[in-house]
Parts: sequence; structure tokens; C-alpha cells
Amino acid sequence: MGGGGFAQHAKNVIEGNRALLRSRSRRKRTKEDVYGKKSVTKLHFKKSTSRDIARVRKKMFIQKEEEKRQMFYAVIATGLLFFVLYILFVPR
Repeated sequence: MGGGGFAQHAKNVIEGNRALLRSRSRRKRTKEDVYGKKSVTKLHFKKSTSRDIARVRKKMFIQKEEEKRQMFYAVIATGLLFFVLYILFVPR
């Protein structure tokens, strides 16, 4: 990489980008690679056992409780934010 100026830098960047694209296209990515593995919530009732149904119900209950907790914290944080903004910007 000599001192070729702007044109040389542009050429090096293009070559580097092409090399990245070539290395990227060699390895095929699946949806699971991008989005992660799906959680199993579908049941095939004719094939599933009562243990499977109980396991899925328990997972759904835990997920619902976690979402409730997150919503509670979000409401508290929003309330505190508005209270602080009220204290700071409302004239007395």
C-alpha cells in the first residue's frame, strides 16, 4: 500500500469489500442463525403427551409473568421520568 493518493485508497476499499462479500457468501446462514431458535409453543395434540402440554403451559405462564414484570418496571420508570420533568420544568 504505497502513497497512491485517493484513487489507491478507493481501490483498496473496493477490493476489501469484495473480499468480505466473497467470504460471507460461502457460508449460508439460516433463519435460525439470524433470529435464533424458535420456542416450541405449537402442540400436536394427537402426538403430544400430558407432560408436553404441561411443559408448554408452564413456559407460557413464566413468559407471561416476565412480561408483566417488565411492564410494571416500564410504567414505574415512565412515571418517575414524568415526575422528574415536572419538578424540573414547572415554575413555582
